Amino acid sequence: MKFGYVYNPVRLKTKAPYSEIIADIRRTAEECEATGFHAFWFAEHHFGFWGRTPLPNPIVMGADIAARTKRIRIGFAALIIPFWNPIRLAEDVALLDQLCDGRLEVGVGRGNYPVEALNLNAPADPRNQEGNYKVFEETLEIMKRALSQRYFSFEGETYEYPAKGCTWDRPTSGDSSEFMNPETKEFTKLSIMPRPIQTPHPPLWQVVDSPKSIEFSARNDLKFIMWRPTAKSLAAHYRHYAETARAAGKTQPAAPGPSILRDTFIAGSMAEARDIAGEHVMRHLNFSNWRGPHIYTNPGEVLPPEQEAALRKGLTYDWVHERSLLFGDPAFVVDKLQELRDVANIDNVIISCSWGELDPELSRKSTRLFAEKVLPKFA
Repeated sequence: MKFGYVYNPVRLKTKAPYSEIIADIRRTAEECEATGFHAFWFAEHHFGFWGRTPLPNPIVMGADIAARTKRIRIGFAALIIPFWNPIRLAEDVALLDQLCDGRLEVGVGRGNYPVEALNLNAPADPRNQEGNYKVFEETLEIMKRALSQRYFSFEGETYEYPAKGCTWDRPTSGDSSEFMNPETKEFTKLSIMPRPIQTPHPPLWQVVDSPKSIEFSARNDLKFIMWRPTAKSLAAHYRHYAETARAAGKTQPAAPGPSILRDTFIAGSMAEARDIAGEHVMRHLNFSNWRGPHIYTNPGEVLPPEQEAALRKGLTYDWVHERSLLFGDPAFVVDKLQELRDVANIDNVIISCSWGELDPELSRKSTRLFAEKVLPKFA
């Protein structure tokens, strides 16, 4: 199994300078590399609402971490690509792959929050799922072509490259006929520079949360990352992924198994882990509870109406813990990871140990315990 760490820089103490968050990201990344983690991941969010302190540009932050590390891979879970210009996205990804010497993992997502989409790229508003998917699909395809083809073109409903009527009257290279009409001097294809080190492009992931997004990832050769389902649900999701891939004519699924993110906190005992971090993680999970409790249920499980209504108002630690949290002593965490491997064929786990007002040093202490007591069990 491979283990990664996702840094989500949420801070409720908004008066703290952002420089403290950057310093903590750097310390955590360097410790993760030193203690044997496979990858260090970032998520993309925008604006400072709800007392949150988001990371608006994971690519820039990834470049900073690339300069401070040598081995650990740098991942995005995820870049919200409908908010990006497709060409600039491909250029930035390729340049970062060069800067980190081919250590890049690119996870993509569609976005959840209308306030972000409406102010960054209105056609990607997630309230209009059809329009959001169209922008997402075209952006992904343009990025893949730009990264993998020397010269590329694209014509869709939202984007068209090269733009019609774009001409060039300066001297060109000897292979200009591959990208230009020699008579009209109009561009027929584009090319980005630099090229990525990894070919045909860095590994691509999609952060998914529904059957539709799982099907999209399977049809488009994307490995997938899920946030918090149970082991049994994750196994069912992967079977659906594999069946969709085969139906689409793929000889085998793009990934040997799914990737899962788990909120994790290790301490000397189950009670100590809960006492230190339980309140913080539950505040974080209930902030995202607009999806409802079904993301934590097992296949075929139907909650009594009263229980579902109560959980929609607020998830409880006891209910979520057994289903989705790696909170406890090292032995408990090892057992839960073994369950994920046995039941769902997990080969990649991404942990998160930082929420809200939890002291960053306590987060790093938990991460160090994970590296010392858990990683060796799965070496």
